[in-house]
Amino acid sequence: MIDMVLHRDYPEGNVLNCDNRPYSPEKVKITDIIWNNYDWLDSLNKAGYLRKAIMENIDKTLLCNTIYLGYDAFECPNCHNGNLLYRHCHSRFCNSCGVKEQKMVAARVSEMAIDASHRHIVFTIPKELRNYFRIDRKALDLLFIAARNTICCIFNEKIYRKAKKKYINDSYYLYRHFRHKNEFGMIACLHTFGRDLKWNPHIHALVPEMIYDPENNTIKPFSHFDFKKLRLTFQYELLRLMTEYFGDRFKPTKNNIYRNHGKGFYVYAKYNSYDLSETEGKKIDNIKGVKQKVNYIMRYASRPAMAESRIVSYDKNTNTVHWFYNRHEDDVRVDVNESAHDFIKRLIVHIPDDEFRMIRYYGFYDNRKRSSLDSIYKLLAQKKQKDYISVKKRVQLVKIHSRRYHIRTFIMDSYNRDIMRCPCGAIMVYVDSYDPLKGVKNHERYRKECIDEMREMRSRRGSPRMDPAGA
Repeated sequence: MIDMVLHRDYPEGNVLNCDNRPYSPEKVKITDIIWNNYDWLDSLNKAGYLRKAIMENIDKTLLCNTIYLGYDAFECPNCHNGNLLYRHCHSRFCNSCGVKEQKMVAARVSEMAIDASHRHIVFTIPKELRNYFRIDRKALDLLFIAARNTICCIFNEKIYRKAKKKYINDSYYLYRHFRHKNEFGMIACLHTFGRDLKWNPHIHALVPEMIYDPENNTIKPFSHFDFKKLRLTFQYELLRLMTEYFGDRFKPTKNNIYRNHGKGFYVYAKYNSYDLSETEGKKIDNIKGVKQKVNYIMRYASRPAMAESRIVSYDKNTNTVHWFYNRHEDDVRVDVNESAHDFIKRLIVHIPDDEFRMIRYYGFYDNRKRSSLDSIYKLLAQKKQKDYISVKKRVQLVKIHSRRYHIRTFIMDSYNRDIMRCPCGAIMVYVDSYDPLKGVKNHERYRKECIDEMREMRSRRGSPRMDPAGA
């Protein structure tokens, strides 16, 4: 299956060694656990118990950084020393690719965000509703819409009171076509897990503490968030949307929710300004900067629910995994020993479906509201004596900032190693590429063939490098 042209040695090792990543016996990788339980996963998939996206992302992750996805060859112009950079899978289940994607997304969002105080708001749901979103993944869209509608109602309280009956049932997106409304900004990110990896979908949102009036082209501060109103509005909006989506079968659950959660759903919205209703005039300084907040909420937007550093050990003989997490309530470490099957189940349930957007933009952060965002930049520049940042300039800044996280600079930042620098001191230059996916009509079939070949090689060789969990 592998092209015979590739049968030559490089200083980094033979290209036929399909897993060229250096292995450290002290560190357990998720892929190690997956490899040793692949037959079990494959049987579940053939029986129809797994979503299509699960096995697709798992297979991509197992092939990441291997010759099966191709490589780029580099050579030193002085001593002709060679190096191969293997292609990556860009899977949402891959820790390596996920970290790079997370940093690039955070860079783009940070460059787009206006220079103003942002409120970090977390919208949560009770346990009674969580399984609805686990069974029907399309229903996760309702969490985004309910969070957006809640913020829209808070920023347009007067309009909400006057036109509630007229506009509350005409659309999923409230006041979408209402001309005389205050515009808000919102960057929302979906997290489907807690620290204990249980299924717990919730929305993290960044909301600028300002209102933009497009009719008068003015901005004004908005820092008072009524927590009671936030909770009740989010509860009402989500239950309304779920009733429309699931139909009559949801009504008994809806009635029970209202009886058991009379104060609304819990919404975290710690503030950084005066709010007499909650603090009795005491000022709480919670300004950490937009970039820090963006990095926090984007942390698990495009990678697995768990960092590999939290895996303490993996016993292949008993097929058990020892991992830990710090409890959210008191930050106390909790150690978990469980079977590898249960551990894998905890992870794969959080793999999103294909083309499902985990990060969404609303208000003047929406691409369709680019003119409003430009106007806000212009107003803030006049206020703060800053140069106006045009759309073209913003795009350039995003590209420049994102280039920092090219594979070379990313490895330098993460591992303090320059993969392009030859031992002689010269910088290697590009010489050749190998792309096996070019012209491949059925990528799924190709991935399965590659997985079967790697499994055969692992079983045949049985070395610690190819089977690290057995070391």
